[in-house]
Amino acid sequence: MPTFDVEQERITVFEFGQTYLFKQYFDKDDLFQQLDKYYDSDKYRFEVPGEELSEVRQILNNFFYDLEVADQPQEYCVVQNKKVDSSDILRNSLAHQRRKNYDIFLMKDEISVRQAIEKGASSLKKTDLDMVSIQWKIDGS
Repeated sequence: MPTFDVEQERITVFEFGQTYLFKQYFDKDDLFQQLDKYYDSDKYRFEVPGEELSEVRQILNNFFYDLEVADQPQEYCVVQNKKVDSSDILRNSLAHQRRKNYDIFLMKDEISVRQAIEKGASSLKKTDLDMVSIQWKIDGS
């Protein structure tokens, strides 16, 4: 019997206490319907309670997606001067906030980080801000 390998698309997920956040566009209606209860349409992201992550992981696996929990969330943070238009960066962010004279964005994946830097943002580690001072709130950011 022939077998074939299908490369799964990786989705980066971020842990916030007992909740996991990710942002992904799904073009398959049946997949989105299975995940709809986790989707926050105001923030354009999925919010999954920790106790339901394995169920969501299995649903995504069935559609060839692989959830990968980010162990270094600061690597996904970019900073932009608040006086600069950041709408292109905001589109691919999971959360954002203002600190000092900066807009700080938690980007959804590594590609989005690179694109934001190409558009003039800086990596968090290249600023005077640090991850400890940034408190992400999943209910308001």
